[in-house]
Amino acid sequence: MTPIVRIYEACVEPPGDVMFLPSALMLVLENGHSHIYSEGSMHNFWRSACARHAWSELENGIVVDGHHVRLMDITAELEQLVPRHAWTVRRIVRAWYEQNPRQRFYLRRHVQRGS
Repeated sequence: MTPIVRIYEACVEPPGDVMFLPSALMLVLENGHSHIYSEGSMHNFWRSACARHAWSELENGIVVDGHHVRLMDITAELEQLVPRHAWTVRRIVRAWYEQNPRQRFYLRRHVQRGS
């Protein structure tokens, strides 16, 4: 597998809300491709947002289809949980989910089926 170089937690503030909520985990590969782990319809939302906008724009926070969105770089945090030499998609998704299963519910199905 192509090495993972960056990991983001994608957060969204729905219209009329006042709080960013985590809704996806994104893994950026060395070859520029990415993998999105989210729940249901949010997968298509994030895939579309990533296709239309630069990563830097998403990191700074923008409005996409009426939703305020922001990517938070959590690469360093994940390195503390799983050493980079041991990174696999399965280990990363499980480690991030297990830090806060209630808030990271969007990863539950990926952890249960074993990514």
